[in-house]
Amino acid sequence: AVVLARLGTALFSLVYWPLAFALMLVGATLTLVLLLVRFPYQRVHMWVTAPLFAGCVPLSFTRMRVHYHPDFDPQSRSIFTQNHINLLDGMVASAAIPHAFSGLMNAWQFKIPIYGWLMSMSKGIPVHRGRRDQTLKSISDAARERKRIGMSVLTFPEGHRTTDGRIRPFRRGVFMMARNAEMAVVPIAVRGMYEVNHKGSLAFHPGRTIDVFVGPQHDPSGLSDQELPDFAERVRSFMVHCLEHGEWPEKGGESRAAE
Repeated sequence: AVVLARLGTALFSLVYWPLAFALMLVGATLTLVLLLVRFPYQRVHMWVTAPLFAGCVPLSFTRMRVHYHPDFDPQSRSIFTQNHINLLDGMVASAAIPHAFSGLMNAWQFKIPIYGWLMSMSKGIPVHRGRRDQTLKSISDAARERKRIGMSVLTFPEGHRTTDGRIRPFRRGVFMMARNAEMAVVPIAVRGMYEVNHKGSLAFHPGRTIDVFVGPQHDPSGLSDQELPDFAERVRSFMVHCLEHGEWPEKGGESRAAE
């Protein structure tokens, strides 16, 4: 039975990956066509890009439940911080974030065929290697511009995909960017995705359920560089609680079930 289960998983994965990339290619092509005829990307994102990319999740026979915190403001353009698990992280965000967003990623990723092209078309923000102050100014200015045109920014403050399902320590730059751009931070905690697929494996395990917790806005405005690490840890602790307990943390230390 174990051998048959592994064989079934391997066969499913061999079919799933080409189908998922084909769906993304369709999304990228349609996005490019609409942008070439001068449709604003914000609308293209909601009409084409996000729905097709989000479709990669149910395509894997994974059930996704999105829970929005009662204090989450869907109209506020924010910096979304999501735990980094696998190659479907952006697809999950496409289903959970209710308006257009761009991604923050290493500059070299923009050179990846199809994926990098789409990131450029979708106003992604590249992080170039170099002096820290120059990099911070560059991404802060870019985030401020995304806010001006009605877009949010998706980030993975761990920097790398998890190797054990747990949330790694956060890097400070994302939160400095949020403060400088005068944008609130919204945590997105994805629970159960590590069991579907994770770093180091191409195997997909269908039939699982993942829960996506979209938290409230956390305002970093006015915080000093010395205060930002504590702020980042509060956001991280919120996400860890959602992952470990499957419910919202309360300020008093108690928990409340997600709806």
